[in-house]
Formats: sequence, C-alpha cells, structure tokens
Amino acid sequence: MEGKLKFAVTVVLIAALSFSLGYASHQAWLWTHQNPRVSVNVYVFRERPGGVDLVAQGNVMTDFFENMVCNIFGFDNVTNINATKWIALGNSTISQTKTKLDTEATASGFGRAEASVVKWINNGDHAVNYTKKFTATATIWVNATALHESGTAEAADAVALASLGGYEKFENNWNCTIVWVVTYDFN
Repeated sequence: MEGKLKFAVTVVLIAALSFSLGYASHQAWLWTHQNPRVSVNVYVFRERPGGVDLVAQGNVMTDFFENMVCNIFGFDNVTNINATKWIALGNSTISQTKTKLDTEATASGFGRAEASVVKWINNGDHAVNYTKKFTATATIWVNATALHESGTAEAADAVALASLGGYEKFENNWNCTIVWVVTYDFN
C-alpha cells in the first residue's frame, strides 16, 4: 500500500511540474509578442497672465483614422491622401465614431489651422508631433480639440479627438498651444 501511495504522489508531482513548466514557457513566449498599435496623446496648454495650465484629458482614436491608416499603406489602393496636419478647437463630446467636433470654433482666433509637423523617434517607434499655438482675439470657451486631414472648417475628417478638462475659457491675447503626439508602434 505504501509503495502505491509513493507512486501516486510521484505521478501527481510530475504532472504538476510538467503543467507549471509548460505554462511558464508559454508565458515567456507571450511576453515577447506585441500586437501592433498606434497611440495618440494630446497636450493642451492655456497660457494667460497668471501662468500656464495643462487643460487636456482623455482622447480617442477614430474609426476614420483606422481607415485612413489602412489607405495610406495601400490596402485600399488610394494614392491621393492629404497630409494630416490641421488642428481644430471647439465644443464636442468625443467618440470613435465621430469625424468632427460637434461645434468647431471659426472665430476669436481659434479657427482650424495648419500645425507645424516634426517627425521623431519615440522610444524606438516612429512618431510625429503636430503643434499649433492659437491666440484668442476675444473671449472664447472650448472643451475639445481635433486633429484633421484637411484645412476646411467643419470637414468630417478628424483622425483623433480629445476633450479638455471641461469648458475652458480663453480671453483676448491668451494663448492655447496644442501638441498632438502620434506614435506608430507596429512592433
């Protein structure tokens, strides 16, 4: 009886050790694998006489952007794509299905404008910064920003949207600097 018990315990220990070793080797393989991804971050600064505030929070990538990236890489055989380099401010909720802000600012110095574009390497991945400084010419309230493919106001071609911390007030001669950082991480 004692011999059968030792044999049973040995078999259970071997099975447990084999399972643990198999699980650990599978996890080690998973740690080396990464799914392709693209991340977008936005930083919105309000510059006023009393100081500079970071007023951005939360952003999403749009379905339009996913389609545009697909087109740029030739999967849809599209050859004439505008460069994404336009920034808009306005008031909107944000979601992946939106292609523009609900209400885009077109006055008070906050109309859609061309950003400066800088390519760089972000942690080993290709990235692009889109930067634009807006200067208010009158009091304006905004709660969202968008990165667009075209310079046409109200055009439905946003590749990314971001909500600010709430409705943010900008008075005459206050600046709003927006820096969109788009990182292409496909490895």
